[in-house]
Amino acid sequence: MNINPNNQELIEYYNERAPEYEEFYWGGIGTRLHDPELYTRETLRIRHLLPGLVSGKCLDIACGTGFWLPVYQQNCSSITLIDQSENVLAECEKKINLLGIKNKTEIVQNNLFTHDYVQNLYDCVIAGFLISHFLDSELEDFFHLVNNLLVSSGHLVIIDSIWNKKLVEIGRNKAGIINRKLSDGREYQMYKRYFERDDIFQLSNEFDLEINC
Repeated sequence: MNINPNNQELIEYYNERAPEYEEFYWGGIGTRLHDPELYTRETLRIRHLLPGLVSGKCLDIACGTGFWLPVYQQNCSSITLIDQSENVLAECEKKINLLGIKNKTEIVQNNLFTHDYVQNLYDCVIAGFLISHFLDSELEDFFHLVNNLLVSSGHLVIIDSIWNKKLVEIGRNKAGIINRKLSDGREYQMYKRYFERDDIFQLSNEFDLEINC
């Protein structure tokens, strides 16, 4: 398995950013777009859509701080949340306690590719802002993994970054190494790609996925 050599810096970045990470969803830290409210609008749109897409036994893979958990948890009989970062999982656990859903949730700190999952268990897998950090080889590994985790009628929900003209205006590349900065000025480098609609359908053809977007 060819793991992205920049993953370690990616993991360290999210671990250090955990307490301030959710500001991103509301157009805060780490955004350079001319219209930060775009993040707020898109976040509200996703929050509206998710409850209708997630139910049953759910796996939130690379769950981060569990930002989407309050939105979808009511439809789930069980929820497994996996991430490598200790600090983001600590933030996630706070949400679980506030929601009073500890009895139906499990937190796992591990590498998503090497964790020993129960196969063909989940009705739904959620991947939020994850696959945009994958190289092509990792995408193949990821979709193969998810296929083995889902029940026959299960589905994968992907929330991720769309390529648009605003990104072109600020000089961002559609794929490549980017710099991310914390509020204290520390900088990290990581791989990031953006998706267009055609890219999603290409993934569908390549990995035999049935796409609904």
